[in-house]
Amino acid sequence: MSEVQAIMDTHAPPPSVASPRSGGPDRLARLGVAVVIGFFIADGLFRTAYFYFGALAEGDQEKFLAPFIAEMSASVVVAALFFAFVLPMARRFPLWGRWRQNLLPNLVGLVVYSLAKTLLMWALRMPLWRLAGLGAYDYGDVLYRFPMEGSNDILFYVLMVGAVQFWDEWTARQERALREARLEAALHETRLQALQGQLQPHFLFNTLNTISSVMYADPELADRLISRLSDLLRSSLSAPERPEVSLEEEIEILDRYVELMSARFGDRLSVSVSVAPEARGSAVPVFLLQPLVENAIQHGVARHAGPGSVEVRVTRAGDRLLIRVADDGPGIEGDPYEAVGKGVGLRNTRERLAHLYGDGAALTLRNGDDRGLDVTVELPCRPAEESAGAGRA
Repeated sequence: MSEVQAIMDTHAPPPSVASPRSGGPDRLARLGVAVVIGFFIADGLFRTAYFYFGALAEGDQEKFLAPFIAEMSASVVVAALFFAFVLPMARRFPLWGRWRQNLLPNLVGLVVYSLAKTLLMWALRMPLWRLAGLGAYDYGDVLYRFPMEGSNDILFYVLMVGAVQFWDEWTARQERALREARLEAALHETRLQALQGQLQPHFLFNTLNTISSVMYADPELADRLISRLSDLLRSSLSAPERPEVSLEEEIEILDRYVELMSARFGDRLSVSVSVAPEARGSAVPVFLLQPLVENAIQHGVARHAGPGSVEVRVTRAGDRLLIRVADDGPGIEGDPYEAVGKGVGLRNTRERLAHLYGDGAALTLRNGDDRGLDVTVELPCRPAEESAGAGRA
């Protein structure tokens, strides 16, 4: 029989729910305050060195203490004015995108800032000068100091306002990105739960139809089927509410289903499960094996009167987990993509793999060399959070 193969391409990987930045808003705010204070301290030290070594270069044996007090006091005043005045001004009257409306308030703010800075530096340096033993502080003619400081303050004020608005814009974008990531993750989780929820009703309806078909012809068989169905539903309801389980947990769920199908088909059905030692304890999507085996039974064993077999084999190849479900039925004809789209089980499996692993997983359909259909699921091999029961050889 000619080989028909389809590798079902998966969608983009689900978004990470991790925060786009480390820590929360409070930590980021503390970091911002620390950076600003550190900047002003560094600015005071650099300016101290500039004036001190400049004086030495000109032959002036000025003491280090005088420029240190002068520049560090200026940094303290600027830092205080930044938090008390410039920061709220920059946020209330942002220039980015609204410079025409807010240019005048910022010009007024620049004048107020420069006047306040000059007066506060003068007031702070006078007592510090005496405490340091430097005598009386001479600030010169204050009327000239205002335009002197003002010419220097224009660029510095613009830089401070720009830095505040850049910081606020950046943090706002980070918050939006975080909210969008959380929303997308919530939608992804909701979609995944909906896909998982489709499997149980689909299986239940098929099983109830089976029971209905034999209820009058073979009451004993119908009774056994109801008993097995009860066991399987109990097992399904007690399954962990998470998208992945250990391979051993998934095989336990499959065992319940195989018991139910064995009661229906009797000696006509043979199901074997083998797990390579290196694949044990791996994480797999919950309810992955049951719909694949159900598809093999419905389209393989149930379609002919003779005995049929289904083989489930789990192996590992490097960092990849390979799950193969093969039957000895007639196989499929036509486009395998269409075959996947027609049934709930395979379509649901493909979509859940896409949601869980993105392009890191694949679902492959291939007709066997002689007969039957091989369905192979390839996904990342990683350890399960919990392992239940012993593996199989």
